[in-house]
Amino acid sequence: MTDRILITGAQGFLGRYLAAHWLASEPDAVILGLGRSPARPDTFTHAVGWGGATLPAPLPPALVRTLATPRYGYRPVDIADGPALARTVREFRPDIVVHLAAALRDDPPGRLVRTNVGGVVALLEALRTSGATPRTIVLGSSGSVYGALPGREPPFGEAAACAPADPYAATKRAAEELGRILAEAGALPVVWGRIFNPVGAGQDERHLCGWLGRQVAEIGAGLRPPAVVAGPLDTTRDYIDARDVAEALRVLSARGAPGCAYNVASGRETGGEEILAMLVALGGLPSPVERVRRPDRSGDVARSFADVSRLAALGFRPRHTLRDSLAAVLDYYCECVADCSSSAPTRSGPGTGERF
Repeated sequence: MTDRILITGAQGFLGRYLAAHWLASEPDAVILGLGRSPARPDTFTHAVGWGGATLPAPLPPALVRTLATPRYGYRPVDIADGPALARTVREFRPDIVVHLAAALRDDPPGRLVRTNVGGVVALLEALRTSGATPRTIVLGSSGSVYGALPGREPPFGEAAACAPADPYAATKRAAEELGRILAEAGALPVVWGRIFNPVGAGQDERHLCGWLGRQVAEIGAGLRPPAVVAGPLDTTRDYIDARDVAEALRVLSARGAPGCAYNVASGRETGGEEILAMLVALGGLPSPVERVRRPDRSGDVARSFADVSRLAALGFRPRHTLRDSLAAVLDYYCECVADCSSSAPTRSGPGTGERF
């Protein structure tokens, strides 16, 4: 049977990995990706830094090759454009929908609400009014919805109380609740994937592993002094490879129970200091490297990692270690970004998003 899969946020970091993984795993699958931006077959929609300049983040060659197939199509449709979205759903008639379109943590509150909450409303309304009957709708949420409560320690199971600590987490939690109400009213088979901290080649440098990985790669290439700019690295997170996130979402589409949320994570707690030490070792740099301190950002949760037993009960197990993921980040900069930097349009600057 040929499945027709609709992916929103398809040109984002996880959207690319999900589409490529699905195409490789199911030879008969047909995928339509949606996103705000025009089609970019060779780059992500964000930028990365290299040697003091910024350039469009190149897509890893393996993803370019896998997505270059007639079984994958892309259409620029803003998730907030309800009529255009409904027309697309009616025309494509998906069997499976995976919603990954989202604003990021540092975006303004208005955009977070419009995209993260309004996008879920627009998608579910489009599905309800279009007459399409997908078997499963997987809505991408975030592990940040758990936040922090006094006296509570991780790991966080799906039944744990949610206490979002910043506007991003609050909008993801609001989207879950509103999505639940709309799904029940429209009898839509919705499953939530609470994605924790994805890692992989090409991720936005607003995330810790990309930010540190780029700097370690630049030091190794002789493009910057042997010092890493970073804020305090004493928080812990649950990191999971982007390739494993893609497989987990595919598993949820096939076996997830409608109305249920699932933690998409490794179930392992890792601190920022360990991330830096592992990158330094993988990059072959002398340890420890000099640190240039940046202020901490407000709203950070001290510790966060997941109880993954609910997802494991569906048969999912991560295939990549954190070391694998960080090695992929370094290889991406040392090979893919370095190769593209001489020919891609660049601009001078400190790099993207000096937050850590």
